[in-house]
Amino acid sequence: MLVNRMQQYKKVLKRFIRLKFWWLYAKPVNDTFLYDINQAVAKKIGMKPFKVIKVAEASFYNAMVFSFSCKSITITSFLKEAGRDAIEGVFLHEYAHCKLKHGQKLFCLALLLLILSILPVTYLLLNSTSMIEAVFASITLALVYIFVQLILRRKARRFEYEADLFAALHATNSCAYIDLLCSFLRHKPFKNKINKITEIFSSHPSPHSRIENIVRHFPEMLKCMENTCRGGPGGI
Repeated sequence: MLVNRMQQYKKVLKRFIRLKFWWLYAKPVNDTFLYDINQAVAKKIGMKPFKVIKVAEASFYNAMVFSFSCKSITITSFLKEAGRDAIEGVFLHEYAHCKLKHGQKLFCLALLLLILSILPVTYLLLNSTSMIEAVFASITLALVYIFVQLILRRKARRFEYEADLFAALHATNSCAYIDLLCSFLRHKPFKNKINKITEIFSSHPSPHSRIENIVRHFPEMLKCMENTCRGGPGGI
């Protein structure tokens, strides 16, 4: 009984790790289809193409790039089946993080917040002379850490919005990119009230918020959602 339960826990933990850290399971591929898209997108926006394209076996849409080096891009195998126009939009989104130096900006902001907030509180903690002072300093340190994380995640969400706008602006078929965001809503519905609360703890805005942001900046793209997002972003 105990052995079976432990095995179940291991399976759940393994699935969680594979879902959360899916990019660790990615492998470099020599795919002509992806290579052509990579070259075309890089040429369109005047950037060096990614040297390595990695694909992870996963049944959901996702992509990422380490924007410090910007030498490789990682996508899921499910995304590869989304079609050329949708993949082009995703590549543009990831290239935007590199072109706009989002990784470097986020790192500098994190370092600045660390110096201005966490380090002084840590100093108070190390120099406390009583249990009450130590407890107070510990609580303050925890609150400051949460506050810093909320600021960083808010900034990260703004970077996602910027990358979305970049992708929608330069995409050959912007509707395909919006359709991809709409598919997130179909596969995983988001409730507006819950979304507004939980979104502040996420580094990525909800698909609902991302679609609204694109349409707000490019009203002409509202037509893209007539056959995909039912009722548009306001009705989801």
